[in-house]
Amino acid sequence: MTLGKMLQLMVGSVGLRFAGAGLGLLTQLALTHNFAPADVGIIFLGMSMAAVLSMVAAAGYPLLALTQLPRFFTLKVSNLVRAFHGAFLRDTAFSLVLIFLAVLISTIWIVTDRGLNLAIIFGALSALPSAFVRYNSMLANSLRRYQLAFVPDFIFRPGLFFIYIIAAFALGAHLSVMHVLAAFVLSNAIVAIGQTVILRGHGIRLSDWWQVRPLLTRVLRRRAVALAIVGAVTVMFADIVTLFGGFVLPHDQVAILGLAVRLAGIAGFVIQATQQFILPDLTQALTQQNDKLADELLVKLNLLTALTLATGLLVTIFFGGFFLSFFGHVYRSGQWLLVLFLVGQSIRALSGMNQNLLSIGGHQVRSAGACIIGLLVFAIASFALVASYGFIGVGYAAVIAELVWAVMLAAQVKSLMGRRADLLWLFLKI
Repeated sequence: MTLGKMLQLMVGSVGLRFAGAGLGLLTQLALTHNFAPADVGIIFLGMSMAAVLSMVAAAGYPLLALTQLPRFFTLKVSNLVRAFHGAFLRDTAFSLVLIFLAVLISTIWIVTDRGLNLAIIFGALSALPSAFVRYNSMLANSLRRYQLAFVPDFIFRPGLFFIYIIAAFALGAHLSVMHVLAAFVLSNAIVAIGQTVILRGHGIRLSDWWQVRPLLTRVLRRRAVALAIVGAVTVMFADIVTLFGGFVLPHDQVAILGLAVRLAGIAGFVIQATQQFILPDLTQALTQQNDKLADELLVKLNLLTALTLATGLLVTIFFGGFFLSFFGHVYRSGQWLLVLFLVGQSIRALSGMNQNLLSIGGHQVRSAGACIIGLLVFAIASFALVASYGFIGVGYAAVIAELVWAVMLAAQVKSLMGRRADLLWLFLKI
């Protein structure tokens, strides 16, 4: 893939993501101006719960599909593709059973806060459709059908949600938090069904349930579960932050936290989307042991992502408070929290694609340890810093966790694969 093609795909995907983010921002504007901050906090908690539980339900298979399915497609082994789909179906079904049992126990005997219970219940209801959206998007990306990989998730899903919210307010309907969360679940379900229909022959079929290969499934499951843990840091970190805030902060402060981390997530998407674009080519280059091509791809990717995030950080420092004020005066206080989250994203950008190299090399299980430690560092630092700094302490904790995670990944990939994918190592090598 040439630099021009990579830039074209990145601009297109970022354009789609910004269009989707625009829809999300308009929806959030409508919510923040029509609901109290505490109710907005509950809605954000429900959306984050849905994202995290969908990762649990999918059991890491969408992330594994990014590197495993391109390999199967390159080798032209369609029977293994079907076996991969079947393993996803079976493990997702098992995960959903565990999720609903956990939700039943927690909402009846453990959690007493009504708002948090609503977030848990609707997050669980959205787990299955959200898991299918994630899996279908990664499958489409592996097939290099980039429009199908991003348009449904970034445009149609938030668009349907936005249309419902705006139409309800325009018609004078009185929306409750429950109505909003139900609309969120429905929008995910519609997009999941649409993607599955469009993929047709390449997509998941019920018959794939019986195409599994026990030995392959055991190998896939081990790697997929490890990637699910990895995904909690790489893909789901913003939602992990919001959920954690729901347990240590009042709901009105969760609204500020959730808004800031979602805005920072737009920058984080630039990293993830650009990485996804080159993963099929990078996987092919490494499979063919073409180190020169792999290094060229990684240098181009790192430069693009680092430059983009540096620009976003400067804009936020000078204009972040002004932008946040559009959501309401109370949200302006989240400016430096937003800056801290962007600093964390910048650290992630500088660490490059070390995590993806570990995945391509089959070391997902080993890399999961670094993610677990990163999450533990974040949790411990948050508890320690929130007491003194309030919700800003969560931002400091996120930066500390990103630093620990980046250093550990760099050490792991160098030890296990004899190379790294971050800018520092690439430039020293060149």
